[in-house]
Amino acid sequence: MHSAGHRDLIVYLCVFGKETSALFKAQLHRAQLHGIKIVDLQNEENKWDKILSSTLVVDAIFGIGLSKAVSADFLKAIDKINSVKVPVVSLDCPSGLNVDTGMVQGASVTATTTLSFGLAKPGFFVSQGPHHVGNLRVLPIGFPFETLRGVATTHFVFNERLARRYLPQRRDTSNKSDFGHACLFAGSELYWGAGVLASSSAYRMGCGYVTWASFVKPLEHAGQIPEVLFSEVEDDKIWDESKVTAYAIGPGLGVNEKTAHLIERLKKQSRPVVVDADAITTCVQYDLFPLPPLWIITPHSGELSRILKRDAREIESDRYQAALEASRKVGCHVLLKGYHSVIAFEERTMVINAGNSSLAKAGTGDVLTGMIVGLLAQGLETLQASATACYIHGRIADEWVRVGNNARSLLASDLKDHLPNLMTRLESGAIF
Repeated sequence: MHSAGHRDLIVYLCVFGKETSALFKAQLHRAQLHGIKIVDLQNEENKWDKILSSTLVVDAIFGIGLSKAVSADFLKAIDKINSVKVPVVSLDCPSGLNVDTGMVQGASVTATTTLSFGLAKPGFFVSQGPHHVGNLRVLPIGFPFETLRGVATTHFVFNERLARRYLPQRRDTSNKSDFGHACLFAGSELYWGAGVLASSSAYRMGCGYVTWASFVKPLEHAGQIPEVLFSEVEDDKIWDESKVTAYAIGPGLGVNEKTAHLIERLKKQSRPVVVDADAITTCVQYDLFPLPPLWIITPHSGELSRILKRDAREIESDRYQAALEASRKVGCHVLLKGYHSVIAFEERTMVINAGNSSLAKAGTGDVLTGMIVGLLAQGLETLQASATACYIHGRIADEWVRVGNNARSLLASDLKDHLPNLMTRLESGAIF
């Protein structure tokens, strides 16, 4: 669109040649009858000036069915659209973006706003999708609700509203026994910090008791987290399911036969388990899959590549399918960490609409493991606990950047330290 002065609005419809279907030609004729000026980008001189001088650009080059890489004049058009300094509105999806995977197919419009018809598309939330979609708005255009519900059965978005719903309630008459007991198997020589981060984060999520166990009792760290109980793996008390309500295993624990034996012993328990870091690698090396359905593993794409025996770049090219394939193979819930994290189980996926590159740092996964097991210990189901913890984890990172901190500067310990304030604002509806 081009604005002449303040009162006259000039609308240009830019097309790529007029040799097309009869229906399209009829629509062009209708547009001209309403005063819309047609610009053939293939034939007219100075053809790109209309785009470069616009005050608003509407991108409607392709629909959602683009199945091959963008080429020829379309590449140039997308480049010109992306070069303008005015708002760009994409209809249904940014042209050139694969709406299933979030990957760019040669080139893609980078929209200021995307108006998606009927439903949001899975690719809007992962990989390169969020960068190109901009502000997302879903427009109802008359699709029957029953039709939408019939097709929206495999991909779901976890957002602030759901996180608020699943946070466990705390009545004033409650006591610590009402909020569960988490046991974390974590830490070893040179890697005790992983246990510190995970166990303190479980407490931050509201867990009533937290025990940190390892092959050697990590008592030297008691001063850092005086609230945590310390144990060795052979202590009978931590295997008493009348006391312990959820387990986590892996952060800093080591990849070895002892860890493998510990995982096999946990498989005989009935409580949910979070499997992370060294425990994931141990499962691969010692062929310990499948795992019980209540469990959840939390790999990044590098760790998942060892499970699926596929290149990490291939996994990143379709995060939904990779997570689903992994869930089938390992037999339990899979949380594929990254931008954005995806949880898969029983042929369904949940994308966590929070998080950014500031989480790409050692220790942030240990914090997430503690957060998940802290919610599992309080009685949340595996999907609820994992998605809620992952959303809050990512949202802290988003808030860190939003208030002006550099994304490079976030520490894993900052996550657990900012948990209390964010959860207060989450419960009150004060975050945005």
